[in-house]
Amino acid sequence: MTAAFTELRAAEVSVQQSCALTGISRATYYRRANPPPAKHGPWLPRQPPPSALTDTERTAVLALLTSPTYADLAIPQVWARELDEGR
Repeated sequence: MTAAFTELRAAEVSVQQSCALTGISRATYYRRANPPPAKHGPWLPRQPPPSALTDTERTAVLALLTSPTYADLAIPQVWARELDEGR
């Protein structure tokens, strides 16, 4: 915290009064006095959602979107044209 806050606490001034005198929030004091424990272990790898495209499907979609026919169209336009053609 600050030196003034530490000195007030050493002189047995209450936390509420020490915070009021130094302008420090009590929530900040308690958050720093009792930090949350460290998380154990590394993060687990994320699993792709069940609706995610496979690598083959993704490659096919990217090839379609970058083809000269659809190069200048927005994705919803490509999607609508593909639905109209039954693909």
